[in-house]
Amino acid sequence: MTSPLFGIITAMGRPEYDLLLLAARSLVKLEDVARGSRRGIEWFVVLDGMEETGDDQASLVQEVARSTGISVTVLTNTGPPGPGPARNVGLARVSAPWLITLDSDDTIRPEGMCTLLRSIEETPGAAWAAGRCPHTDREGHRIWDGPTDHFAPGPIEVTASFWEAKLLLGGLPFLCTATLASTRAVRSVGGWPEDRRRRAEDTCLWAVLTSRFRGVWVPEDVYLYRRHEKSVTNQPGFRQIDERLADIEAMIAAGTTRLLAD
Repeated sequence: MTSPLFGIITAMGRPEYDLLLLAARSLVKLEDVARGSRRGIEWFVVLDGMEETGDDQASLVQEVARSTGISVTVLTNTGPPGPGPARNVGLARVSAPWLITLDSDDTIRPEGMCTLLRSIEETPGAAWAAGRCPHTDREGHRIWDGPTDHFAPGPIEVTASFWEAKLLLGGLPFLCTATLASTRAVRSVGGWPEDRRRRAEDTCLWAVLTSRFRGVWVPEDVYLYRRHEKSVTNQPGFRQIDERLADIEAMIAAGTTRLLAD
């Protein structure tokens, strides 16, 4: 088998292995698709701030993956804490050309991810694609269809992309994990910011990425965001945390998320 087709990065900051199992199961069909083209997937789970639990977290992650037949590489974030720096640990190891970010308590829709890949391949100059992201409760029941489509189906030019929509809407035009991106393109803009941020790591990456690369909007469900009592966005005061939009503007102007880390 040649190199993997999809690289998946999961930053894990809470020991919720029942939800990680659901995430792993959602990768099984994606791997089947990739193997059908004589490729495969690679999955990197990066432990972030899990040392204080006292358990062998790496072994627990491996056990979850084995139960689904999915291979996993478990890494540890020893740098600045947070999902952004943790994902960069995984990004450094990805060999696949296409990158998926999968949170440990969410699931992907494999058919949707494959549609994103086809859309990129059919759109000259595209380096990423995004789709819809319904929200579910902890048991997986659909509770919200997600944001109303902001973009028309098809190409998204860099002059009318993610950041302009963010400023217009206040919220994001699509969930940053409901995406597929060129690994090379993500690396070229610096990956996720390395400075510690309490919010908007993904916003930084996607604001810069979409300001430099053409993309595609696909009006299809591609990712399922699970809302539960420990979800970051459900924590009291989360919406009041400063997104540091001026910093993001500076990153866009510089064309890199690493501006503040240098």
